[in-house]
Amino acid sequence: MTETANKETPDQPSIVVCGDSFNIPPDKDLTVGPGLVFRNNAITCTKPGVIKSNDKSVWIDRNNKRYVPVLEERVIGIIIGGVLDEYRVDIGGAHVAMMSSIAFEGATQRNKPELKPGNVVFARVIAANKDVEPELACVNKKGKANGLQVLEGGHVVQCSLGLCRKLRQHKSPLTQPLFNHFKSFELCVGLNGRVWVRSDTTKHTVAISIYLKRCEYLCVADAVMTLKQTVRALG
Repeated sequence: MTETANKETPDQPSIVVCGDSFNIPPDKDLTVGPGLVFRNNAITCTKPGVIKSNDKSVWIDRNNKRYVPVLEERVIGIIIGGVLDEYRVDIGGAHVAMMSSIAFEGATQRNKPELKPGNVVFARVIAANKDVEPELACVNKKGKANGLQVLEGGHVVQCSLGLCRKLRQHKSPLTQPLFNHFKSFELCVGLNGRVWVRSDTTKHTVAISIYLKRCEYLCVADAVMTLKQTVRALG
């Protein structure tokens, strides 16, 4: 292990290994994300990868094979069943997540959504511990939906965790080509490696889904070229 406790959190992406440590600048109030722990007034890397940060958080960007739930992350889950007043939700992790049937804005025991296996939800991780099942909710800390909801129709695309983080970036260069080619579409990105897509036509939904999969291994310019070819082929 290497010790770099005298360094401050880098402004630019940097490669790190397990054991690397960084001080958080006193003028910043950052949330510690995946791959990092806060210890002895510094953040320490628990996983190798690329350390990245913005005005609100700092995290390790790496393509894990399996999603590890992190508190407050937004994920796309698929309902696989129900137990009493809770739903069992697949979020692509090692354990099935649980979500209360009233974990929706305005929901009560008498007035709540009736979900079935196969329904898709965009939810917030409200409990994440390696010893217990993760827990989800479709409301923020103030009890408001704020975009968290049951996703009707559309198509779920399986992507890498790294690609999903890029898609969730503000003004991501990967999403701009979609605005240039399609007048109406919806994109919901979960940090658990799933993207929900819905547009005005099935053909456009298919084209967007293919584009997202190509973004995994192509540069943006080549992926856009593929997008144009797909749109023309589908008519």
